[in-house]
Order: sequence, then C-alpha cells, then structure tokens
Amino acid sequence: MSLAGHLAGAAGSSMASAAGRSVGQAIGRPLDGLPVPGSGTTSRSEIDWVDFNYPPFLRLIHFNLEELPVTLTGLVRCLHISFQMTVLGCFMNFLFTAILLASIKAPARWLLQSAIHALLLPCAALATFYAGYRGLAEQDPLLAGRAKVAQPALAFVYFLLGFVHWGCANGLLQLAFMKEQSDGSVLWVVVIIIESIIWLSNAALGTSNFIRMRQHTASHLLTSGAGHF
Repeated sequence: MSLAGHLAGAAGSSMASAAGRSVGQAIGRPLDGLPVPGSGTTSRSEIDWVDFNYPPFLRLIHFNLEELPVTLTGLVRCLHISFQMTVLGCFMNFLFTAILLASIKAPARWLLQSAIHALLLPCAALATFYAGYRGLAEQDPLLAGRAKVAQPALAFVYFLLGFVHWGCANGLLQLAFMKEQSDGSVLWVVVIIIESIIWLSNAALGTSNFIRMRQHTASHLLTSGAGHF
C-alpha cells in the first residue's frame, strides 16, 4: 500500500473513531446541562429533544426542520445533506466493492474495509450533524464547538476517499492504478467516477458547513455582545 494509502487509512480511522466517541454524548438521550421537557427549567427553544424520530426505523435523535427559525434552516439542512451523502457514499462503496470482487481480481479484504467504513462513518456523520443541529438550535457553545471540530475532520476524510488510491476507496487516483487488478474495466471506471463525485462533493459541502457555522456563531457572539451595551 502507498504512503498516501497509509495516511488515508490512519486518518480515516482516527477521525471516524474520535467523532464516533461523541455519539454517546450527543445522541439518544438528553444532554447533561441542557433543559428537557418537564424539568422545570426554561429551554432556549421549544423543541422536544426526547421525541426521537430520526433516522427512520432507528429513531436515535430528534430532528424536525420546521421547528427551527428561518435563519437556521438552510445551514441545518446542509448539515443533514452531508450526513445523507455519507450514508449514500458508504452504501454505494459496499455495493460496488461486492460487485467488483465478483468481476475483477480484487482482494477480499476490500469488502471488510468497506463494511468498517459503512459502520463508522455514518455514525460519526450523524453525531456531527446532531451536534451542529442541536448546538445551533439551543445556542449551546459546547455542542456547536464539537460540530466545528468534527465537520472539517470529516470533510478531510471525505476528500481522501474521493481522491486517493487505497484499499476499497475508489478515489480519482484509482484510475492510474486500476490496471494492477484489471485490464481497464469500464464498470470500475464508472464506479470510480460516481464515488469520487459523491465524496468530493461531500468534502466541499462539509467545508462550507464549517465556514457557515463559524460565521453564524461569530455573528451571534457579536449580537449578544452588542446587547450588553
């Protein structure tokens, strides 16, 4: 495996594991220090965070765009789309890897790698999305700060998946190395193009989300500071 492959693998595992550790802190239960319905305290929003309704069937978190102010719906929608693109990219990679194993001389370990990606990355992306969504809605600096750290980290992982050549990742550089396992498979070329578009688009979206979150929190701090004068 190339140096870029080792770096990509280490970075991907580290980023996904780090973000995944925040799942227990941000998903599936009320957060410490934040008011909940019936607690006798007043929340900054009227959102019932313990009404778990998302993702479909799993119901790990509460999510409803209609409960947000207009100023937040666009940003939270983009955070949500990034999570959806992560799930789509992992699903497509697992499906395509299974097909490629049957059609070319691809190592069987690629399927295991793809399965690990499909387990870790969506969990990390969901935790990041929820931290950003709830942090913005509740104006909670801790959750918003976690999202602002995790989102660019995930964007970097998405960039690696869309560009580098290593294992089951079908980045653009795979076009230069695919002859090691195949004599110019047209299917593989199509797979590389599709996956690269998904991951690179998600990397760009994740970067945009990070910038917009920083701008939003900065403008909120300025507004709050001006209110004290």
